[in-house]
Amino acid sequence: MVNNRATYKSYEPYLSKGLPIVVFLVGLWYFCFRILGFGLEFVPGDMGDSRFINYLLEHGYQWSIGNKSEFWNAGFMFPYADSIAFSDNMLGTMPFYGFWRIFGISQETSYQLWWVIICSLNYWSAYYVLKRWFNRWDLAIIGAWIFAFTIFNLGQLNYMQMMIRFMVPIVIYSGIRLVDTSHCKYFAVFALGIVYQFYGVIYTGFFLMYFGAFLIIVYAIIKKKYWFFVPLFKKRQILFTGITVLVSVLLLAWLMLPYYEMSQEMGLRSYEEVKWYVPVIMSYFYAHESAFAWSVLSENCRPDVAIWWIQYTFPGMIPLLGLFTIPFLWLYWKIRRIQISPMTWALSIAAFVVFVFFIRSYDAKTMYAFMFKLPGMSSMRVLNRYMHVEIFLIVALLVSLFTRLPKKWSALFLLLVILDNSFSTDNLIRTSKEEITKRREIAIAQVKNRLKPEHEAYAILSDDDPFFVTQIDGMTVSNYVKLPTVNGYSSGCPVGFGHFFEKTNEEGLRIWLETNQLDSSKVLIIQR
Repeated sequence: MVNNRATYKSYEPYLSKGLPIVVFLVGLWYFCFRILGFGLEFVPGDMGDSRFINYLLEHGYQWSIGNKSEFWNAGFMFPYADSIAFSDNMLGTMPFYGFWRIFGISQETSYQLWWVIICSLNYWSAYYVLKRWFNRWDLAIIGAWIFAFTIFNLGQLNYMQMMIRFMVPIVIYSGIRLVDTSHCKYFAVFALGIVYQFYGVIYTGFFLMYFGAFLIIVYAIIKKKYWFFVPLFKKRQILFTGITVLVSVLLLAWLMLPYYEMSQEMGLRSYEEVKWYVPVIMSYFYAHESAFAWSVLSENCRPDVAIWWIQYTFPGMIPLLGLFTIPFLWLYWKIRRIQISPMTWALSIAAFVVFVFFIRSYDAKTMYAFMFKLPGMSSMRVLNRYMHVEIFLIVALLVSLFTRLPKKWSALFLLLVILDNSFSTDNLIRTSKEEITKRREIAIAQVKNRLKPEHEAYAILSDDDPFFVTQIDGMTVSNYVKLPTVNGYSSGCPVGFGHFFEKTNEEGLRIWLETNQLDSSKVLIIQR
């Protein structure tokens, strides 16, 4: 036995360096490339929202290389300006996409590779933080797999921007270290990390900001470090703190000001509208149809709500059991008088309280009513997306609980996690890349071949295709011709555009052009 232990100790440095890479590569193979196809044949998502995200990335790239003079005025929903502010902007991760485009790789392939990079960063950020936080490289691998390759992602393939969450572990960890040390470097990473997450995807930015702040408060109270922030404003650190605050505010203001102006013009969602999007208890067991180990849940646990297709909230059974057993753990710790670290207490409280705020009864009673009043929350609609931050709180809690687990059991734990997140490719939402590419090339040719000097804009009409397919076709072309398009697709639209939004026909177009007093003879109309 002694010899075996000595042998393991001698090999552990190599295992700790090699196994994280091996597991990561297996994760890319199992999760990313089984979805994309090993010849990159498929694009995750359908012909709608996923292509919209690709459009935003391409627009940002074209703007960054000088082919477009304005970013916010993207030239769709012509003549409306600042149309980007109707939805996400993708600025934060556009460089990961633009890197491939610079080398002449196609729009669709660059989009696929962008997604691989996002998944990779999710894995490595979680691994780095968990290893540094709990000093267990083996558990860090397991936690990183859950965070990056969770089965929860399968319900998000149509909303590819929601995969961007690699700042979540870094911000959460920095917040905890800020309480422990009161050091300005952790404050800088915490603040700027949140700002970057806003640039990545605004939904997750808000959730990360509020959940991270709540965790810090809970942890500070448990540790009785109520004034941990005071040293940040003392002589040694105040300059650095001030610069961090100023830079964070300026960066966030530049990003959010167009959205604020849009909200002033368009108004915000009411609580009565939004409350029906809060998950019900069945949503947490509603696994995606592609789930392999949990196909029985996808067949029997669809929530009885009108909007069931955005209710995929199942994060895997291991994280779910970890979340649901928290109150019983509290009781057990109390009865048995077990000494639990302040970290574990804080993570368990934060994870469970967040869950309590994001669940409702079928008659729409929910604690979310209180959170809805916070700045920015009224702009959100698909509320199960809070899980992109919540899942890391659960993962960190599980790792903290299993730090006493002997390393010899870690391999079995990892296999259980992989099985828990297993899936088939039969029911995935994905589209042939060849079909998307061909559709883009045909649309570009149709516009370019009929374009005349007197045209100020163009519009693609169709009575046969779904409206969102036609709208995104038109938007995609705008990245390749220096002409705005009347077509437009986003999470919102200007008053009066609704006639044309869902009915891409001559009547809808006429109403919009007349509303804006535009001469139809100056608009190139492509009728399919």
